[in-house]
Amino acid sequence: MQINYNVTGSKRKELVSAISQALNASAKYLGAPTFAYEVADYCIDKNGVLNGPDNYELVEDLLGLHDLKAIEEEYDTPLPQAELEDTIGLIIQMPRTDFTDTALENLKGLVESKAVLIKKALGADSIPINVSDELITFPWFQGECSAEEVKTYTHFVTALCEMAKKQTRVNSTEKPVENEKYAFRCFLLRLGFIGSEYKMERKILLSKLSGSSAFKSGTAKHEEVSE
Repeated sequence: MQINYNVTGSKRKELVSAISQALNASAKYLGAPTFAYEVADYCIDKNGVLNGPDNYELVEDLLGLHDLKAIEEEYDTPLPQAELEDTIGLIIQMPRTDFTDTALENLKGLVESKAVLIKKALGADSIPINVSDELITFPWFQGECSAEEVKTYTHFVTALCEMAKKQTRVNSTEKPVENEKYAFRCFLLRLGFIGSEYKMERKILLSKLSGSSAFKSGTAKHEEVSE
């Protein structure tokens, strides 16, 4: 594959660091005359073009986890023409009887404390919690969702509810964040989205956020790629 990120200088170093992290392999600077980097089976040239075996997951991780967008993508084996995936309009509801008054207040406070991040992660304009005598409804999801998104969003709301039930008290004050992906990833881990089995769900929930999920500052500090 040949993926053109069109980056040089410090931006290319960020790209190399992200690839190194994704592949769990060290980066090697080749110097003159190519001035390229080598990471495992992949080469990143001086203009930020990634060459190597087809790896769709790597390209998705660079975009979803590090916000690195390619301007041109070429694969040795093109992706098969996908059939239109069934989409579903999503409304999530929970029984009101499953919540004590304290748990319900905790739920509202929990959502309020992460409101900006949740709205951006879901692509929602607002995230009200509608309560009736029988149901608690989460009308957060606009348009239609794929089956994978339905699974992810249902798990997310369920995890919010479970945390609200377990907490004795919740601080509803929302704190500003500089790195959205990192802050929300930490929140997802608190909710139980831990391990490889939830990798796709984390990717979906982080895909609309800015920053890097790997480093609090947005870039690696422990190991710098240098020329």
